[in-house]
This record gives sequence, C-alpha cells and structure tokens, in this order.
Amino acid sequence: MDHLPKVTFAVLSWNRLQYLKATLESAFACIDYPNMEWVVSDNDSVEPGLTEYLQAHEGLDRVLRKKQSHAAAMNELVEIASGEYIFIWPEDVQFVVKGDWLRDVVEVLEANPDIGSVGLDGQRKVTNQRLFSPSPRARAEWALRDLKCFRRVRNSRRVTSSRGFALRTLGGAMPGVCGSGIPTLTRTSLWKELGGWRTREGSGDLVDSSLGAEDLMVETFYRSGRPLQMAHLEIPVAADIVTDPLGCKAKVRGSYRFGDYMPPPEEPFYYRIREQQEVAALSGERPLSFSDVADPLGFILPTDGNGDRLKAALNTSVVVEVATNQRVEHPLVDPEVASLL
Repeated sequence: MDHLPKVTFAVLSWNRLQYLKATLESAFACIDYPNMEWVVSDNDSVEPGLTEYLQAHEGLDRVLRKKQSHAAAMNELVEIASGEYIFIWPEDVQFVVKGDWLRDVVEVLEANPDIGSVGLDGQRKVTNQRLFSPSPRARAEWALRDLKCFRRVRNSRRVTSSRGFALRTLGGAMPGVCGSGIPTLTRTSLWKELGGWRTREGSGDLVDSSLGAEDLMVETFYRSGRPLQMAHLEIPVAADIVTDPLGCKAKVRGSYRFGDYMPPPEEPFYYRIREQQEVAALSGERPLSFSDVADPLGFILPTDGNGDRLKAALNTSVVVEVATNQRVEHPLVDPEVASLL
C-alpha cells in the first residue's frame, strides 16, 4: 500500500490504572503501523497515580480529562479523531500479538466496504462455535432478520489481505457494527453516519454502564438498512484482562470497584506478548479462541471443564472504594452502592 490511512487509537479510562498500563504499553509494543494517533479519554479518575501516569506518557498525542458517560466519551473520541479508522478501546483488554498485522486489517477494510466493525480480541470457544458453526435454526432466524431489514441475506465469508492475513465476516449472526463500540476497529466516518451513541447522565447499572446506548446503537444499525457485516480476525491480537475467579473483569461503578483487581504479576503486562508468526502457526479452520492467544504471566485463568474461560458480568462480593483502595465489607449499607445494586 503506497498510502497507509491514518488510524486513531482511542482509549477509554476510568479508575483502573493497572489495566490502563497493560493496555497502553502493549498497544505501543504490539502495533507496528506508521500512521497513528494516540488519544486517551479519562473519566476524571481519582485512583492514585493514574493522572500522573497519563501526564508523563510521552507517546500520547492527546489526553482528555472529563467526567462524562461512557457513551458521551465515545462520541467525543469519534468527533475529534483525525484517523480514517478508529480503535475504540477499553482499558481492560491487553494486546498479545506483536507485528504489522494492522497493515493487513486496514488493507482488507479498504477493499471490503461492506465490513463495518472488526473485532480484534479473542472470543471464548463457545462463542466461536455459535458464530462460525451455527445451528440450522440459528441460520434461519438470522436470514429472516436480514430479509426484513435489508431484503437480502448477509453471508459470512473469509477475506484475506495480499499477504494472506485472514478475517472472517459474521454474516447475519451479528450487527454490522459493534453496539458497545469496544474493542473494535471501525471507519470513523461510519460511526458519524450512524449518529453516535445515545448519551444520558449517570454511571449505569452494574451490568450495563452504557445506560442503554449499546442496545440503541444496534437498533440504529438495523434501521439504517445497510447490510454491513462485522468481522473477526482469524488470529486475534488482544485478550480481555480476566483475573477474577468468577471470570469477570474488575469494573468501576460510581466511586467503587467491583471484583478482584489483581496487579499484573510481571508489570505492566498480564499476558505474554508473542510474535505474529508464532501465533499464526496455531491457526486452523476456525478463528483462534481467547484460550489460544491469552498466555497468563504468573496466574491461572478461570476456566471451565472444557478449558474455556469462565465469563461473568460482575463479582459483587468484592467491593473497594477507589479513592482509598479500602474494601467495603457491607456495601448494601452504603446508599450510593445500594443504588447501583
């Protein structure tokens, strides 16, 4: 490619410094692409050391510090992004594959305008099974929805760059864009055309911090009548940071953090970073799963009997006040925490 489109890497940050370090430092280590813009939107974090870390980071082009909803922050990042493509990235997903894979992803997107969002993180085995080996009933349901919305059926396919780097589109299994926005790579113009996420004040409930913005974006996509498809990398390059024994991330709600917020055993990373060629040798008929690419450093991933990682929304048994890093033994007694529950 003679001209490499500019890509904006936009991170959403809120009171999870250990995650933020792992995300940012792995992104700088793993993304080999010459035309990048680096932006962080921080939701007025009070966790000790977080503001100082961002202020001292020489690789960032812009740091936004503003108390606002998750949806409002994503809208602002899309609005100010100078890149033709934008990563909207939470601070709890670490990159694990080092190489120039972004050149291939952008090349595929340039050649396939019907691909909307691209998911770059590893999915659970059960998720890959559902998406890429669906039941006849699921296929029929997806086809009926597509016919209603687009008057055509979106068929999944395998697409490759000129160097053979492969993506799989999801056909009718999913909307053409990721409703939550994260963690994906998408054309900046597409987010603008869809009108952004609905914004409301507040921090959301314990599970849905978007205040309904994710569901509304999905509805907006299907109403748009554009038969776009999401795609996943056959070789995922990132993995959710999961250390809680229930299989969830430590999440911030209001002034509190829920779940096991374990520091990285080998700072700043939770997972080993591998070269692109090493991971490519593992690929097969289906995209690699989370378990294939997430190689934990000094801790054991919570998994089920099939070796698939456990997944839970939230661990409400471990509650810590962010500003003091003190555990709250009886959170339901506190009116602020009770309102979140």
